[in-house]
Amino acid sequence: MSWSFNEIEINGGFLAGVRLKLPAGLTCIIGPRGSGKSTLAEALRYAILGIPSSSRTRQDLIQANLGPSSIVAASVRTQGGPAYSLRRSYKQAAVVQTDDGRPVEGVDLDRGTFLPLDAYTALEIEAIADESLGPKRRALLDDLRPEQLREIYAGLSERRRALEANADRLRLARTRLTDLKERLEEAGDLRARLAATPPPEFDPKAAGYSQAVRQQQRNQSEAKGLTDLAAAAQRLQEQLESVRGLFSSLPGQAKFEAGSENDAIFAVMGKELRRVVDASATHWKALNEASAAFQQAVADAQSSLKSAHAKQAATHADLARQNESANAQVLAHAQLEEEVRKLDQIEHELREVRTEIGQLEAERIRLKGDYLLAQEEISELREGVAALLAEETGPNVQVTVARNADNLAYQQILTDGLRGARVRNHDEILAKLMTIRPEDLAQMIQQQDTGGFEQYLGFGAERSRRILEGFRGSIDPLALEIINIDDRVRIELNVSTSANPYFKDAAELSRGQKCTALLPLLLARRHCPLIADQPEDNLDNHFIYETVVTAIRRMRDRRQLILVTHNANIPVLGEADLVVVMNSDGRVGYVEKTGSVDDCQGEIIDLLEGGREAFDRRSARYGHK
Repeated sequence: MSWSFNEIEINGGFLAGVRLKLPAGLTCIIGPRGSGKSTLAEALRYAILGIPSSSRTRQDLIQANLGPSSIVAASVRTQGGPAYSLRRSYKQAAVVQTDDGRPVEGVDLDRGTFLPLDAYTALEIEAIADESLGPKRRALLDDLRPEQLREIYAGLSERRRALEANADRLRLARTRLTDLKERLEEAGDLRARLAATPPPEFDPKAAGYSQAVRQQQRNQSEAKGLTDLAAAAQRLQEQLESVRGLFSSLPGQAKFEAGSENDAIFAVMGKELRRVVDASATHWKALNEASAAFQQAVADAQSSLKSAHAKQAATHADLARQNESANAQVLAHAQLEEEVRKLDQIEHELREVRTEIGQLEAERIRLKGDYLLAQEEISELREGVAALLAEETGPNVQVTVARNADNLAYQQILTDGLRGARVRNHDEILAKLMTIRPEDLAQMIQQQDTGGFEQYLGFGAERSRRILEGFRGSIDPLALEIINIDDRVRIELNVSTSANPYFKDAAELSRGQKCTALLPLLLARRHCPLIADQPEDNLDNHFIYETVVTAIRRMRDRRQLILVTHNANIPVLGEADLVVVMNSDGRVGYVEKTGSVDDCQGEIIDLLEGGREAFDRRSARYGHK
């Protein structure tokens, strides 16, 4: 939204009674130290954004100078839209109204989306410049495309959740695979043992006993099968009762209005309602009878089975007494047969788990592809924004996006993993590790590929083994595969000439040059108001005129600029629409004067040029050149 401040009023605190009307162009706030310039800038920022996300320094300033009892009221105008009035008291949500006094519901100003605002101190600008890796520079681009990014991030989050769910299933399957392999190893060669132990030859009675033993084993499975079937039949009956209740309740849902002109429509509906209820009753009766018959059949089978099992158990016991001498041999052979049967089951499960793992790994490849495509969409969007900003900032500042170059999160995972690896020279090791792609390292960790790891990095066999062992205990390979390696936003300043340019990243510049690189970008990035508190600190006048003033002149007709400054070049050469002169009696700050550059010429000379005498002396000296 393109909007601007129209007026601000402060009741309470250090600036109690201050009231200002603000133009849509450039406003410069000047005054001696301690006159309330920064407090005024913070009051404007506080009116829109509150303090939830503020730094501790800003919160302390607001609390000390505005005070818990103060109220900041502001009115704003939007381009081609309504005007709003805002009212905010300390640590309270802002009250937003239209200009005719109607409340605006469902608006959370603190999120910064309803009335977007750019506001910075010199230290905050410096912090953005210093952070060559991290989120602050990315935010400069991302804030300009919030709706598109919100949609892309929603899809990215969905894909990440799918990857995490896949990882959970894959971990579980791999754990089952390991468990099944261990059980196979424990079992040994059971089939060979069974083949080497043929069943003893008994007399017919002994052979009958062997059959009885096997039948006892079958009986356990049969009893469980019928018990499960009985429980399923009971659940079916309960569901039938539930369905019957739903159909029976349908007439109670019909709320027809008697005497309505639409009675004919509802008469047809009533007829259809009766038809479906009657049909359900008819079919339910048949289903209920069938279900009851089925339950009875299961119960009869259980009774018959119980009787048969009892007779078989008696036979087994009688044969056992008759074959006490052969009993141990029969039981041992039967036990071997049972263990081989279990072995068959383990091998079957092993094949199923391997198939499942293969399917999950194939699914994971597809999901990772979708995830990377979504990340590429974000990078493309940022590159488009960077290109537009680069056009606006002029030839001395470059804004570019290096895809997948911000590897801080990856570096932190590796740093944490090395702590448990029992090796020295972590910095040297880390530098080499950072050359491995996360997905490749994840595979080495998972497979404990010490040979491949050593061949890739040349750490030595023992160090490689220790590092991989340490990583296996502290790094989840599946999480490492999708570690977020974000884009790096480069903001570079030409520190040479236009004829022979040499660009350096803002993080490598002097304090003054950092702001020189950032200010044109901050001025150009949006059309909403920009509040900057002494952005020219640490800049020399040449840079201020060549870079800052030029950018201000270019942007002043496109957005509202409110700058706290100690440099005369900004209001004078920037052709300020309004100069606000602040002062203080030591107890409170106040607005001493407002007006154009010409109206406030004396104050500008006195406060920003070192006084009339100094200004005249410089003028005279320059005049003799």
